[in-house]
Amino acid sequence: MMRQNIESYTAEKNPLDILNDLSEHITIKINSCRSAVQNKGWIESKYHNDYDIWYILSGEVYIKIGSSIYTARQGDVFFFYPKIPYTAYNDKVDCKFVYIHFDFCIGNNSRILNDFNLSGVIPAEAVKKEALLFKEACMEFEQNFPMSSLSLKGSFTVLLSAIFRYYSNLFNNHKNIIKKENDCNNSHECKNVAKLAVLQPVFQYVENNLEKSLKNDELAAVVNMSEKYFISYFKSALGITPGSYITQLKMNKAREYLYQEKYSIKEIANLLGYSDQYTFSKAFKKYFNVPPSKFI
Repeated sequence: MMRQNIESYTAEKNPLDILNDLSEHITIKINSCRSAVQNKGWIESKYHNDYDIWYILSGEVYIKIGSSIYTARQGDVFFFYPKIPYTAYNDKVDCKFVYIHFDFCIGNNSRILNDFNLSGVIPAEAVKKEALLFKEACMEFEQNFPMSSLSLKGSFTVLLSAIFRYYSNLFNNHKNIIKKENDCNNSHECKNVAKLAVLQPVFQYVENNLEKSLKNDELAAVVNMSEKYFISYFKSALGITPGSYITQLKMNKAREYLYQEKYSIKEIANLLGYSDQYTFSKAFKKYFNVPPSKFI
């Protein structure tokens, strides 16, 4: 049954969409960022407690994880997962790369990316422009340029979005990125994947019913859970409550409607299931710190 749920999830909806849907709840914390030069014959074996990305500036690096060996060349990006042992080495020429350690959180879920198979080489052509911006920001950060921390975080967020877009395109070409049970690195990750799979009907239901005032008991019934258990289950899977998730989607949709300039505020309130335009305006202002009448 678990395998059937996961396959249904990957077949019906691009799983990376949830990162875009919940963008306002994402927190990226950069723990360190440096450039490294390694001489020919260099080798290291370790693991990291956080996420790690390497951008290869010159030469090539071989990375062994489990039984797989990857080759990252100039311009490529390599994505490491936390606490996954690896051996990296070069045997032909010196190599240079920029590395960044970071945490990626949605609510209190600091390992949400573990639910997606992002580890490995992202080819240079997929992230060329974004990686160059990131490289420049990293060099400025190392030299303590004014506002370099802010610049680094901005350019790194853009690089991450390019990586997600690359895998999203693979999914749209019918290449699954969600891990199957036999691809999981540990039982914890398998449980996270299963949770997202079980909640997939809820995600779809919410998207199809944004014009309604959705209640937790209604969503719990979609997956045959009690309301109390559903709230706990949802929060453990995504790191936020069902209410926060619904608000995020409604506000994203409200922003789209305002940009279109086709609907009045009252009409948008009705389209998104609010009892009246005043209730909607209050929710919008709380979320965006500006009333919808002054958003554009």
